[in-house]
Amino acid sequence: MYIFLNNRIVPASEANVSVYDHGFLYGDGIYETMRAYKGIVFMLGRHLGRL
Repeated sequence: MYIFLNNRIVPASEANVSVYDHGFLYGDGIYETMRAYKGIVFMLGRHLGRL
């Protein structure tokens, strides 16, 4: 398995995050769901605006 980490694709065994990482320490992150119809994301512009 491979993971996209820090703009690189690396083997899962090499994917790690420092315990001092701000997202790890404080739980920072984003979560957004998108619905697609026939391969086209519904209201994509609004989703991207929120992100």
